[in-house]
Amino acid sequence: MKLTGEKFLAVPADRVWAALIDPDFLGTLIPGCESMTGSPETGYDITVQRSVGGMSARLSGRFDLTDLEPGRGCLLAGEGRAAAAGLAKGTARIRLLPEGEGTRLTWDIDAELGGKLAKLPDFVVVMAARKVADGFVERFAAAIESRPQQAKGWFGRIVRP
Repeated sequence: MKLTGEKFLAVPADRVWAALIDPDFLGTLIPGCESMTGSPETGYDITVQRSVGGMSARLSGRFDLTDLEPGRGCLLAGEGRAAAAGLAKGTARIRLLPEGEGTRLTWDIDAELGGKLAKLPDFVVVMAARKVADGFVERFAAAIESRPQQAKGWFGRIVRP
């Protein structure tokens, strides 16, 4: 399954990048996210409770960021497993393109499913994946555009937005 998309964000690329690698911030935006920990250097562990095509699943997974270009993008590669439902794995190329005072966020996702998830009709899986991706980006855009800008320097390191 392949998904692509883009969204203009009315904030500079460095602020978008900081939000994209912040597990605490991202965890609040992922529907069903029970936990998310990690960093760009060590990778991220995540647990999500989701329902797809009438099948409820608790997925535990891991994803790593490679080809890191702070403020410009990265490649995300990950895999998640649900005991009864199967697995999902894939990659996402994320790009941040400065545009005026803001940033154009683009993504190219290539994913595959295994187990019971793979037996669902393609259109159900694609619709569910599109809904999750688009919903996440809309929540991300709203949250980042309303997120206060972090102060720079030593004060910015001790005061979290």
